Amino acid sequence: MSTMRESADVPAWPVYALTVHADGRVLASGPLIETSGHPTRAAAIEVVAGAAGRLGRSVRATASEPDGAVWPLIVSPDGEVSEVKTGRPRAAAPKKRQEKRAEKRAEKRRERREEKDRGRRAAKGAAKEGSAAASRPGAPEGGEAYAESLAQVTGHLDAGRADEAQALATQLDTQVAGVLGVSHPVALGVREVRARATAEAGDPVAGIQLYRDVAERWHYRGDAEQAEAVAGRAEKLWTGITDVERALSAGVAVVRMRNQIPGEGGAALASVLAHREQLLRTPATEAAPEATPATAAPVTDAGTAKGTEAVAGRGAAAGAEVPEPPVAVSSTPRGSRPRPRTAPSWERPAVNARKAG
Repeated sequence: MSTMRESADVPAWPVYALTVHADGRVLASGPLIETSGHPTRAAAIEVVAGAAGRLGRSVRATASEPDGAVWPLIVSPDGEVSEVKTGRPRAAAPKKRQEKRAEKRAEKRRERREEKDRGRRAAKGAAKEGSAAASRPGAPEGGEAYAESLAQVTGHLDAGRADEAQALATQLDTQVAGVLGVSHPVALGVREVRARATAEAGDPVAGIQLYRDVAERWHYRGDAEQAEAVAGRAEKLWTGITDVERALSAGVAVVRMRNQIPGEGGAALASVLAHREQLLRTPATEAAPEATPATAAPVTDAGTAKGTEAVAGRGAAAGAEVPEPPVAVSSTPRGSRPRPRTAPSWERPAVNARKAG
């Protein structure tokens, strides 16, 4: 425990448990690792540091000594261990620990009740905002006013007119977000349709970014079910990209999203991290030709999705002659192992967007 450190910059999830036995063995457990015993403390810390490396950031851990002392720790990807400044004694008598646990459970129950109350107040506030927006001169009234336009978008998609669907969905997203707010449920539903249209129009990376935006806004609104559903669509679209460089570019948004919405027990986050590692190990020259990306199922409910900037148009002038690219001659001897690819630097965690819209 070489240093003391503030813990505000380290997310609360995940937390790894290090249980030290009287004979010196250490049991390590937590998300993204298998529960296993280790002969030394250093070996157990190495396992936790590996998990931190996969996340690309430091993680929390709790070390429990045989005498009952508890050490709150922070473990960095390079294996450096810091003790968290808590202002409390490290060791506590069993009775006091039980009392503190009971207090923590009561505190968590209070927090859950307060969170539910905040959610109800936020829902009422969103409803009032929607009513106020609808009362503006010339403003549409609620989600029903946009149902016809959404039906036109899905009609274009079903008929294979993805470009027309994308253009209409982008225009509708901008309009709804301006009237109801970017995080209003109706606006999120429209933006999710826009994400699907953008992907089917040939830009899966932008589609994934829109899905990520929608999922995180549902997450900040406190709707875990909607957030997970949209996050799943983004992840499915990402895993359908066969071009390695393109998939790694889109992976920035997916990893950021799954850090916020890790899934049950962190399983979804572990899955996207494993897929990203597989992409990093895949030479670009061996990647299969780009196939039509798998898109999420059509969304008919206007109550799911989020807003971002309009996706830029694509395409070159019709009939323009495109010169062939020069032939690249590799200086790498045949049969040599390809140079490992450097992982892209990931975006910073999303900012709480509850107040947006």
